[in-house]
Amino acid sequence: MPAITKLKLSAASPDEVKARLKELKSDLVEMAEGRRSDPMPDDAFADMLREVDLLDTHLTSMAAEDYRSRLNVLATAGARPAGAGMRSLGDLFVNSEDTAEWIRRGLPDAGFSVELTGAEGQQAARFLRAGYRATVTEWAAGGPQTPDATGSEYLNPVGQPIAPVPRQARLFLRDLIPVMTTTLATVPYVRELNPTTSEQATGGGAVEVAEAGLKPSATLSFSAQQASPTVIATTLRLSKQIFEDSPAVIQYINNRLPYLVKFREDGELLNGNGVWPNIPGITTIGGVQSQSATVGQTAQTIGNAIAKVENVDGDASAVVFNPVDAWNMFTLRAVAGAGTFDAGTPFSALPLTIWGVPTYRSRAYAQGKALVGDFQLGAMLADREQVNVNVYKERYADTNEVLLICEERLAPLWLRPDAFVQATIA
Repeated sequence: MPAITKLKLSAASPDEVKARLKELKSDLVEMAEGRRSDPMPDDAFADMLREVDLLDTHLTSMAAEDYRSRLNVLATAGARPAGAGMRSLGDLFVNSEDTAEWIRRGLPDAGFSVELTGAEGQQAARFLRAGYRATVTEWAAGGPQTPDATGSEYLNPVGQPIAPVPRQARLFLRDLIPVMTTTLATVPYVRELNPTTSEQATGGGAVEVAEAGLKPSATLSFSAQQASPTVIATTLRLSKQIFEDSPAVIQYINNRLPYLVKFREDGELLNGNGVWPNIPGITTIGGVQSQSATVGQTAQTIGNAIAKVENVDGDASAVVFNPVDAWNMFTLRAVAGAGTFDAGTPFSALPLTIWGVPTYRSRAYAQGKALVGDFQLGAMLADREQVNVNVYKERYADTNEVLLICEERLAPLWLRPDAFVQATIA
């Protein structure tokens, strides 16, 4: 140990180091101002400065060691030999016999755990809950769960987990519909009833008028409607450590949760029964036209439905299919077509349209049906709150977990139900 301090630092306590620093401070204050500001101080003053620097560095090191020992280090049971290093929980875990067996043979059928006794066991349980052995099921349920026997739900403790590619649909139904924002809890709108009937001369529509003749009055029938934005949401609880230490996993979750909300949104826009908090879906509201099936001829059935959309002054902008129905249609072999298909050759890029109308394929739509519509004319979405993800890091402070909430708040406005035709496919 340097001779510039009278303390034996290897045996000195923090209080002794602080006391010596206080003495040096008092001595320095008593020195003349000239000596303290001299760029070439004398040897005694220089030695005092070196001792202050040495003691300050040593005190900082002692404080850091004390902090580490209380925060991340688990003491072994019983008395610890003088000078013996303290073992971290990670060291105890990795060097346990159970872990070694896991590395040699893989995850056993009965699951996997590390048995530690006494204080070690308590710390190990806390450590495992914190995410080292957390499962997807445990994140979602917020407590220890029985893992998949195959180990498929585990995030193995090997560096940074590589997350799978987030699920993404090619298109969502809202991409077909005009969207407006609103701050209202209830959105009023008007729906015109029987618009094609009121356009006829017998229904009050426009007619030719002779000179000095009486001009007819239009007869328009309206229905006052209200749309109440509803919340579509999902939540996820996961360990704070996973949230802070695994950016790839968090990036995956940040894409996965909005997908779940948007997929449910598609299902509600198509099939919602309108019983609060469900929103009314296009297939369940009144006024939608129908088209019966031409057996074995899906394309012909869709063509007939497009005609009905145009017959109410609409312009079909999309056809909604279940993917199975869509590909059954695309892969139908042409009659006497020498191996070709109605949709064309499968070895070139196909637009996957029908009668020039784009197809929208979604698992949210049931098989055996097709929805043809003018989505620009017939509908509008009112966004009260767009899809967002919020993180609440202190929600489960007692279990060291983070709460993620993904939600949106929206309402559909079905302005012209007759601009949609639901066709049966057979």
